[in-house]
Amino acid sequence: MTDRNLVMAAVLMLSLPTAAFAAATPASADNMAAQRTLIHLEHVWVNALERHNVTMLRRILANGFLDTSYKGQLHTKADQLAGRAAPGIASERLSDLKVRVFGTTAIVTGLNTIIGKQHAWTARIRFTDIFLKRGGRWQAVGAQETLVRAPGARRSSD
Repeated sequence: MTDRNLVMAAVLMLSLPTAAFAAATPASADNMAAQRTLIHLEHVWVNALERHNVTMLRRILANGFLDTSYKGQLHTKADQLAGRAAPGIASERLSDLKVRVFGTTAIVTGLNTIIGKQHAWTARIRFTDIFLKRGGRWQAVGAQETLVRAPGARRSSD
Protein backbone atom coordinates (compact mmCIF):
# COMPACT_ATOMS: atom_id res chain seq x y z
CA MET A 1 0.00 0.00 0.00
CA THR A 2 1.41 3.39 -0.98
CA ASP A 3 1.69 6.28 1.45
CA ARG A 4 -1.11 8.08 -0.38
CA ASN A 5 -3.43 5.06 -0.10
CA LEU A 6 -2.55 4.70 3.57
CA VAL A 7 -3.43 8.34 4.24
CA MET A 8 -6.74 7.99 2.34
CA ALA A 9 -7.63 4.86 4.30
CA ALA A 10 -6.87 6.63 7.61
CA VAL A 11 -9.01 9.63 6.64
CA LEU A 12 -11.86 7.33 5.65
CA MET A 13 -11.67 5.37 8.91
CA LEU A 14 -11.62 8.54 11.01
CA SER A 15 -14.63 10.00 9.18
CA LEU A 16 -16.89 6.97 9.71
CA PRO A 17 -17.64 7.51 13.43
CA THR A 18 -18.31 11.21 12.77
CA ALA A 19 -20.75 10.42 9.96
CA ALA A 20 -22.54 7.82 12.08
CA PHE A 21 -22.80 10.28 14.99
CA ALA A 22 -24.11 13.03 12.73
CA ALA A 23 -26.81 10.73 11.35
CA ALA A 24 -28.02 9.97 14.87
CA THR A 25 -27.89 13.53 16.22
CA PRO A 26 -31.41 14.85 16.89
CA ALA A 27 -31.01 18.41 15.57
CA SER A 28 -33.07 18.87 12.42
CA ALA A 29 -36.59 20.27 12.16
CA ASP A 30 -37.70 16.98 10.58
CA ASN A 31 -36.31 15.12 13.57
CA MET A 32 -38.15 17.38 16.02
CA ALA A 33 -41.41 16.94 14.09
CA ALA A 34 -40.94 13.16 14.14
CA GLN A 35 -40.35 13.26 17.90
CA ARG A 36 -43.60 15.19 18.46
CA THR A 37 -45.49 12.82 16.16
CA LEU A 38 -44.18 9.75 17.98
CA ILE A 39 -45.02 11.12 21.44
CA HIS A 40 -48.54 11.82 20.19
CA LEU A 41 -48.72 8.35 18.67
CA GLU A 42 -47.75 6.76 22.02
CA HIS A 43 -50.70 8.52 23.69
CA VAL A 44 -53.05 7.51 20.87
CA TRP A 45 -51.84 3.90 21.23
CA VAL A 46 -52.54 3.81 24.98
CA ASN A 47 -55.95 5.39 24.40
CA ALA A 48 -56.75 2.80 21.71
CA LEU A 49 -55.78 -0.02 24.10
CA GLU A 50 -57.94 1.40 26.91
CA ARG A 51 -60.95 1.80 24.62
CA HIS A 52 -60.19 -1.36 22.63
CA ASN A 53 -60.23 0.70 19.43
CA VAL A 54 -59.33 -2.07 16.98
CA THR A 55 -59.35 0.27 13.97
CA MET A 56 -56.73 2.54 15.54
CA LEU A 57 -54.64 -0.40 16.79
CA ARG A 58 -54.58 -1.85 13.25
CA ARG A 59 -53.22 1.46 12.01
CA ILE A 60 -50.56 1.87 14.73
CA LEU A 61 -49.25 -1.70 14.83
CA ALA A 62 -47.35 -3.02 11.83
CA ASN A 63 -47.94 -6.49 10.51
CA GLY A 64 -45.37 -8.61 12.27
CA PHE A 65 -45.53 -6.45 15.43
CA LEU A 66 -44.18 -8.32 18.44
CA ASP A 67 -44.31 -7.26 22.09
CA THR A 68 -42.37 -8.89 24.92
CA SER A 69 -44.32 -8.27 28.13
CA TYR A 70 -42.78 -7.72 31.53
CA LYS A 71 -43.71 -11.35 32.27
CA GLY A 72 -41.70 -12.54 29.28
CA GLN A 73 -44.79 -13.37 27.23
CA LEU A 74 -44.86 -12.63 23.52
CA HIS A 75 -47.88 -10.75 22.15
CA THR A 76 -48.54 -10.28 18.46
CA LYS A 77 -50.60 -7.67 16.65
CA ALA A 78 -53.47 -10.20 16.66
CA ASP A 79 -53.19 -10.49 20.47
CA GLN A 80 -53.41 -6.71 20.80
CA LEU A 81 -56.41 -6.57 18.46
CA ALA A 82 -58.17 -9.33 20.42
CA GLY A 83 -57.53 -7.51 23.72
CA ARG A 84 -55.54 -10.44 25.12
CA ALA A 85 -52.37 -8.43 25.81
CA ALA A 86 -53.73 -6.22 28.61
CA PRO A 87 -56.70 -7.72 30.48
CA GLY A 88 -58.01 -6.03 33.62
CA ILE A 89 -56.59 -2.56 32.92
CA ALA A 90 -58.72 0.51 33.52
CA SER A 91 -56.30 3.25 32.48
CA GLU A 92 -52.68 4.00 31.67
CA ARG A 93 -50.64 7.16 32.20
CA LEU A 94 -47.43 7.81 30.22
CA SER A 95 -44.52 9.86 31.52
CA ASP A 96 -40.77 10.34 31.02
CA LEU A 97 -41.10 9.87 27.25
CA LYS A 98 -37.88 10.09 25.25
CA VAL A 99 -37.64 9.71 21.48
CA ARG A 100 -34.57 8.96 19.39
CA VAL A 101 -34.99 9.10 15.62
CA PHE A 102 -32.55 7.48 13.20
CA GLY A 103 -33.91 8.22 9.72
CA THR A 104 -36.94 5.99 9.24
CA THR A 105 -36.42 4.14 12.54
CA ALA A 106 -37.29 5.48 15.99
CA ILE A 107 -36.99 4.25 19.55
CA VAL A 108 -39.35 5.58 22.21
CA THR A 109 -38.77 4.92 25.90
CA GLY A 110 -40.96 5.89 28.81
CA LEU A 111 -42.76 4.99 31.99
CA ASN A 112 -46.33 3.69 32.02
CA THR A 113 -48.37 3.82 35.22
CA ILE A 114 -51.16 1.28 34.86
CA ILE A 115 -54.29 1.38 36.99
CA GLY A 116 -56.38 -1.76 37.35
CA LYS A 117 -60.14 -1.95 37.10
CA GLN A 118 -61.98 -0.42 40.06
CA HIS A 119 -58.64 1.27 40.92
CA ALA A 120 -57.76 -1.81 42.96
CA TRP A 121 -54.08 -1.80 41.99
CA THR A 122 -51.36 0.08 40.13
CA ALA A 123 -48.17 -1.02 38.42
CA ARG A 124 -45.31 0.87 36.83
CA ILE A 125 -43.75 -0.38 33.63
CA ARG A 126 -40.65 0.97 31.88
CA PHE A 127 -41.05 0.40 28.13
CA THR A 128 -39.19 0.60 24.85
CA ASP A 129 -41.14 0.83 21.59
CA ILE A 130 -39.60 0.56 18.13
CA PHE A 131 -41.18 2.32 15.16
CA LEU A 132 -40.51 2.30 11.42
CA LYS A 133 -41.70 4.97 9.03
CA ARG A 134 -43.34 3.35 6.03
CA GLY A 135 -45.46 4.99 3.36
CA GLY A 136 -45.17 8.33 5.16
CA ARG A 137 -46.42 7.13 8.55
CA TRP A 138 -44.92 5.64 11.69
CA GLN A 139 -45.89 2.14 12.80
CA ALA A 140 -44.84 0.15 15.86
CA VAL A 141 -42.88 -2.97 14.94
CA GLY A 142 -41.75 -4.01 18.41
CA ALA A 143 -42.17 -3.32 22.11
CA GLN A 144 -40.68 -4.51 25.39
CA GLU A 145 -41.71 -3.81 28.98
CA THR A 146 -39.83 -4.07 32.26
CA LEU A 147 -41.65 -4.12 35.58
CA VAL A 148 -40.60 -1.23 37.83
CA ARG A 149 -43.26 -1.71 40.49
CA ALA A 150 -45.37 -4.83 40.63
CA PRO A 151 -49.15 -4.62 40.69
CA GLY A 152 -50.26 -4.06 44.24
CA ALA A 153 -52.61 -2.08 46.39
CA ARG A 154 -53.02 1.48 45.17
CA ARG A 155 -51.01 3.97 47.20
CA SER A 156 -52.49 7.33 48.16
CA SER A 157 -49.61 9.09 46.32
CA ASP A 158 -50.47 7.41 42.97
